[in-house]
Amino acid sequence: MPEDRTGVPPFPTRHLTRRTVLGAGLQVGGAAVLAASLAGCGIRLEDDAPRLPGLPTRQPVAGESFLLLLRQHCTDLAAEAQALGGPAKGLPARLAVLHRQQAAVLETELQRLGVPRTVLDAPVATATPGATGTTSTAPATTATGSGAAGPATLAASEATDLGPSAISALARVVPGTVPLAGSVLAQRAAAATLLGQPATWPDPTWSEPSLAASYLDSTRAAAYAFEVVAAQSPEGAQHTLALTTLGTLRARASQQESLAGDAATPPALGYPLPFTVTTPATARALAVRVLTDLRAAVARELGSAGGDVGPLGAVVQWLADTEVLASRWGVALAPFPGLT
Repeated sequence: MPEDRTGVPPFPTRHLTRRTVLGAGLQVGGAAVLAASLAGCGIRLEDDAPRLPGLPTRQPVAGESFLLLLRQHCTDLAAEAQALGGPAKGLPARLAVLHRQQAAVLETELQRLGVPRTVLDAPVATATPGATGTTSTAPATTATGSGAAGPATLAASEATDLGPSAISALARVVPGTVPLAGSVLAQRAAAATLLGQPATWPDPTWSEPSLAASYLDSTRAAAYAFEVVAAQSPEGAQHTLALTTLGTLRARASQQESLAGDAATPPALGYPLPFTVTTPATARALAVRVLTDLRAAVARELGSAGGDVGPLGAVVQWLADTEVLASRWGVALAPFPGLT
């Protein structure tokens, strides 16, 4: 009676065994060659791609989690600001538009940096302390509809991205992206201030006095211009606003002089003005021009601090303060102050 070998694979011949082993070897060898070739070209697998032996996985770009969380907060803040309602030109409505613009531009920047679509579309994980100054990524809109939402609630939400931990995270971002992300943080601080909850900042300190000295001249020039604005605005609300702005700029110049130490040069006796100012109307025009130019000058400095947390935090603060001053003179809020 023949032996029943149902379900048992036939014992391979020596010839078949050799071919099978050879084929397996070619498959393994081919995968190794492919991996080496792709790795040599700098290609990285996306996060959800199959793993091949010897092929390195994608490494997150510097500051990727911070940028992803910042983008998510833009979307959350836009929803919260929109939910407050109010007039179309009111501050919450304007902030909703700005935050949507920020989210779109940050997404484009993340794509430019090579972050794959699968990562951009994935839910953002709960932030760890120090990511952006907050410990949760729960949407800020959770309070809306409870009857407690209002400008103060939105101000608190705007401020969740601020603080020393946020600046530390910003310092670790890809250098070319620091101005973009830093201007978003400055906008957050300006929004919180305009909503009635001024941001708190640590005292700026750093070991490179010449860096502080390089910021000083533009501040002094702006303060000089506002001496003229105040002089040509003899009374009323414009005079009061001119004096308030002048006081803020003088305080900033004094702080920069202290940080610069011996690297600070003596102030000039005067600075050129872009046009002649002889009336309250031309004084207001000068105020708008000077603050717009100063905002752009401060924003340019965001890239000069490198990974030095002290100067970087100070520049973000000065940019935020300049955005507030400019807004009070009628300059439109910007999603990326000084860069747009």
